[in-house]
Amino acid sequence: MAHNLYEPGDRAFDPSGAWLHDRQDGPATIVAGGIILVALVIAAAAILLFKDLMPAADHGAVAARPTISEQFGLCDDLTGAACVLSADSYAYKGHYYRLADISVPSQIGAKCPAEAERAQEGRIALAAMMNGGAFEARPDPIDPDPAARVLVRDGVSIGQLMILKGHARPWSPKPIHWCAGQPR
Repeated sequence: MAHNLYEPGDRAFDPSGAWLHDRQDGPATIVAGGIILVALVIAAAAILLFKDLMPAADHGAVAARPTISEQFGLCDDLTGAACVLSADSYAYKGHYYRLADISVPSQIGAKCPAEAERAQEGRIALAAMMNGGAFEARPDPIDPDPAARVLVRDGVSIGQLMILKGHARPWSPKPIHWCAGQPR
């Protein structure tokens, strides 16, 4: 090797035979490659573990959840085209559905005149809310009844709006006494 090619200030000659500042970096390259490989394995494992928590791509979700934009009237026909039957039920395209997330006063078999009045007000309010724009009628994930629906507009449950406006209460398996003089 030519030792006279060193400039003043260069390091001393390397007895290993490396040229100027060149070094054999074999072990450092293996460690860096190993770290990258371990990071990729950890990332793949995290994706597999948390894939259910990440939002899924919504390819075709609009087709899976059609929106309803018909105008709903008031009716008593269980097979109506688009009408509100009570404060928590409606008929749509010949099928009966009920809102699964609320309990409402009963108009038929009301225990007192105040309950019947509240039921009629709730019925009118539900029709107005359903006519307020397009909404989704999602099957209730908890209730196995095929008629149970959760109506959603812009990510907000119409049933929850009924509760906020005082026309309903959160669903409960126990009967609610609407005549007990509780404030609306």
